[in-house]
Amino acid sequence: MSHDVNSHLRKEALVGGLSNAFFNGLIAWLLMKNGPDLAWTGQHSFVIDVIATAFLLPLIVALIVIPLQRSKLRKGKLAAVSLPEGSALGTFAARFPSSTWKSALLFGLLGTLTFAPLALFGFYLAGVTTLSPEFYAPFKGAWAGVMAAVLVVPMVLVALRPASADAEPS
Repeated sequence: MSHDVNSHLRKEALVGGLSNAFFNGLIAWLLMKNGPDLAWTGQHSFVIDVIATAFLLPLIVALIVIPLQRSKLRKGKLAAVSLPEGSALGTFAARFPSSTWKSALLFGLLGTLTFAPLALFGFYLAGVTTLSPEFYAPFKGAWAGVMAAVLVVPMVLVALRPASADAEPS
């Protein structure tokens, strides 16, 4: 991968990660600051919030990132990216459909099946039974930021595949 592509991917990951960390942490804090502790089950379950966020965050980010990157590709501001044959990341990105919506749904499923279990398993291993809003809001911000930073890279690569500028927008 060229230096320009690496630089662009790093920038997109940094912007996506930091903005999602800030806004998810802030929203969690504003919604939960006066609420009760969160538990594994019940009305105030952090499990439901983690799973919902793990699906919705990548879905929404993909619906923003992929069209923006394709627009830059069409306008000539970015070039199509072909990763080397056999590249794990290239093979991964190549398997996504050209449809923005279908790709976004796959990223949502990917978040749900990878990031949610990792977070919940971490809580389980640490013996966490409840989480205060004061702990959960910064955790959610950091976790969402990491998830966005990691997933933005393949999202950009999906958008910048050769012939992606002509991909269907639906």
